Amino acid sequence: MMKSSGFAVSFLGMVLTMATVPASADVLYSNVGPTSDGGDGSLDITTGHGWIATDSFTLSQTVSIVDGANFDIWLAPGDPLTNVDWSIGTSPFGGTSATATTTGSQVGTGTEGVPVFLESIAIPDLSLGPGTYWFTLQNAVTNDGFDSYWDVSYGPSTAFYENPNEGVYLSVPSETFNILSATSPEPASFLLLGSGLAGLAFMIRRKVKV
Repeated sequence: MMKSSGFAVSFLGMVLTMATVPASADVLYSNVGPTSDGGDGSLDITTGHGWIATDSFTLSQTVSIVDGANFDIWLAPGDPLTNVDWSIGTSPFGGTSATATTTGSQVGTGTEGVPVFLESIAIPDLSLGPGTYWFTLQNAVTNDGFDSYWDVSYGPSTAFYENPNEGVYLSVPSETFNILSATSPEPASFLLLGSGLAGLAFMIRRKVKV
């Protein structure tokens, strides 16, 4: 009886552990290119300067749930990126702009020793069918207010650079970014599963005691 009771408790512990497992990310589209992480040049997307950069990306799945993105950005030493405005639309610079908090870590060094960081942002679940879309970044904000630059990678996408205040619209080499989707259940789904399995474990323990 003690062994069976111990099994029930262990099983319950396993269930609770499963409920805390975070979702993993799947790359829906990769535009890292041959010279990412500081390979060659960058585009200024600092807030207040008015410049906007946009890159195309193509999805082939029947339905894709986009919930995040990451990108490489050049930053002044000791001046981390805090947030950036992003949008996803069906035309260059299209879509509704939203502000996202960024998290990043250094992945390389650009020319003249400029640090290059891989930054990640969360995107509210966005359901997209197969087709070509545009990922746009602007108004990058750093802790101390220094300039920030989206890393040019010469990846497979088409890219444009625009200053709406000056009417300038340029075709440019594409930048370093990935479009992401969660591939495992969200924590809430794990909790639902965990609740059901916990109930099963309780029933097993009751039968053991009878």
